[in-house]
Amino acid sequence: MAKVLLADDEPGVLQSVDLLLRSEGHEVTALRDSSDAARLLQEEKFDLFITDIRMTPVDGMQLLQLAHDTHPEMPTIVISAYGADATQQESYNLGCRAYIKKPFVIDEVLAAVAQVLSET
Repeated sequence: MAKVLLADDEPGVLQSVDLLLRSEGHEVTALRDSSDAARLLQEEKFDLFITDIRMTPVDGMQLLQLAHDTHPEMPTIVISAYGADATQQESYNLGCRAYIKKPFVIDEVLAAVAQVLSET
């Protein structure tokens, strides 16, 4: 299965997506602190990166840019309550392969992860 980096500052979302991915057999590093996520993106290699958009001190767009710059082959998925068309388009321009709006359905996350990982 895949090695996944998950970044979201909402504890409930972080925990539910973490448990969901682990139940599918993935190895997950789940982080609430976006600066820790930025550090790990530079230090380690992951098969998939999943992030929220609105976080501090490093926002999700900055994380997507960092992921794109350091590991352009690594697929990314955004899970966010913030769904402006311009933000979605910018995410896709930075290599995002799926943009899931909160609140999300579990099956939607599983389908996106399976689809993105099958394309790599």
